[in-house]
Amino acid sequence: MSNSHPAPAVVVGVDGSRAAERAALWAIDEAASRDIPMRLVYVIDPRDASTAHACEARLAAARTALSDAHRSVDATGAPVKIETDILCGRPLAKLMEESRSAAMMCVGSIGLNHARHGGTSVATSLARSARCPVAVIHQPARRSAVPKISNVLAEVDNGMVLRHAFEEARLRGATLRALWVCQGEDADDAGDGMRSAQAQLSRRLARWTRLYPDVRAESAIVRGSVEHYLRASPEAGQLLVTDCHTAEQVCSAGHSVLAIRCSNL
Repeated sequence: MSNSHPAPAVVVGVDGSRAAERAALWAIDEAASRDIPMRLVYVIDPRDASTAHACEARLAAARTALSDAHRSVDATGAPVKIETDILCGRPLAKLMEESRSAAMMCVGSIGLNHARHGGTSVATSLARSARCPVAVIHQPARRSAVPKISNVLAEVDNGMVLRHAFEEARLRGATLRALWVCQGEDADDAGDGMRSAQAQLSRRLARWTRLYPDVRAESAIVRGSVEHYLRASPEAGQLLVTDCHTAEQVCSAGHSVLAIRCSNL
């Protein structure tokens, strides 16, 4: 086990679940594009290892989970260095420590749950409070070898979030869908508010399409909230890039989310 602060890496929370394996596969491009290692981390909760026998069992489970995740990444043939580590402590606390030096954290939307005492999941808490961007990757019902992102969604009113969204779309060869949220009377299709929103959306998006001419971009007017839009358009292969506050609200709804802590980037 290690308590040192590692060099920057893309850190993946591993717990033996299929969701965690998908998070590791999704993280390959993130690590390769930055030319930094992928760090697979398994956290043993002391509440699950209160006796010597339980501790040995948890260590064995940790080694197996890390080995399986390592093997899955190796099988892709991607040129990424893989590091593994087993930590002991409360999962959220240890992963929060990791986020202080990580370039990005990646976890599955299920697994790493540890909400057995009525609290929120580790994934949701990380998206809210980690010190680096956090990707929470949704596990769809249909199995596939590698998570494929076809659409990257982001609101246009946050420049830092939009920049990360364009970077993700470029990295993954995905379409960038810029969202403008309208509420109340502004959501009337025939109203001046809607026409004004469309004009502002086009102006804001134009700057970014000039900076990222290789990214296909489209726009959409959203009524009410991003959460409403996601519920109405539950397409597979969508990644929402957003701030940590909105991320907390949509993580539990089963969507893939990249949470950006804007104040610290």
